[in-house]
Amino acid sequence: MAGFVSGKFSRDLAMEELQIGKTRLYELRSSFLAAKAAGKASEWTPGVSGGDRAEPWPDEVHRFLRRVLSPCGADKRYSYAFAASEAGRLFGQTLDRAQVRHWAIEHGIKIAVPKPRPPAHARRWQRTNIGELWQLDATPDRFLGQGKPMLHLLNMLDDCSRMQVGCKLFRRECVPAYLDLFHTAFVRFGMPLQIYVDKASFFRSDDGQLTQLGMRLHFYGISFIFANAPESKGKIERLHQVWQDRLPAYCAREGIDESTPLEDLNDRLAELVDYRNGFERHRELGRSARQAWDEAVSEGRNKLRTIPNDGWWELVWSEWSKAVIGPRGRLVVDNVLCTTECPNGTKTWVCRHVDGSLSLCLNKPVHGVRPKVVFTTNPRILKS
Repeated sequence: MAGFVSGKFSRDLAMEELQIGKTRLYELRSSFLAAKAAGKASEWTPGVSGGDRAEPWPDEVHRFLRRVLSPCGADKRYSYAFAASEAGRLFGQTLDRAQVRHWAIEHGIKIAVPKPRPPAHARRWQRTNIGELWQLDATPDRFLGQGKPMLHLLNMLDDCSRMQVGCKLFRRECVPAYLDLFHTAFVRFGMPLQIYVDKASFFRSDDGQLTQLGMRLHFYGISFIFANAPESKGKIERLHQVWQDRLPAYCAREGIDESTPLEDLNDRLAELVDYRNGFERHRELGRSARQAWDEAVSEGRNKLRTIPNDGWWELVWSEWSKAVIGPRGRLVVDNVLCTTECPNGTKTWVCRHVDGSLSLCLNKPVHGVRPKVVFTTNPRILKS
């Protein structure tokens, strides 16, 4: 090492003599120079220099990789990154995509190199605080595989940490789908300040008035920021590409098709998302989204707000429609008999909650005024 530092040996000769790569060579050089500056060059030792010291992979990992990477009819194969991720989630075996690639090559399994995709974004750096800005978008695709029904994936992530705070498949993109996504994400993570969206009619009306979603968010102090073009939302667009690549292969290999209840598929998707948030290293951040999130919290860089105890929460994130209570205070809604103490002819609002329960409310949301709920099957409203 002293000869390499002094210029006596070339870089290539030093790499050949020491049987190490360029990165490791310069790591040792830095360590040697630090010791030399401290007057301890004669005492310096290189320490562990790499090499194959890893424990052999369990047989179940080998079987899994062969199953998801080998050709299987028309089924799409897992990418190296997804195979590495699933090996960690299912078997606790920490792998890198490069290790999976080398394994595939050694076992004669070749995966065609995908065509390069055009850039999915215009470069924009992330916000400083978690909860300061969340990106939201939806993408339709045949996530169950070619020839299968089209499904709509709604994605939402924190701009600062890249934490995926919302991800769910729906039969169609509609207001109830967004209500479900918002309700679930806000209850789990808290309420952000702003949400970055495109100029779709769900978020922006032609006359400048608040949309149904905009009114609900405005009630809790959350505003939309509109992107000038889809490419401006680069982070969420790249996230779409992740699941467009992974989900069709996953569904094919796990026997998931159109007969599988969508609730079961979303439960599995939630497990994949949680693992990706917690354990997959983000290329730009150099750590997982969960680590970036926890670091921001520990440093006080947190703009998230807790769910208010105002009585309106479950009602705001529901579908509202008008109705009139009938004789003896009764009203039938979706084959459910709603019994109240209201007189015949009382005008009411029917609130269909995201969990399928129902409520009847006499007034609309107003700050500082409690809701007048005359009937409900929602367990959270009953509890409160």
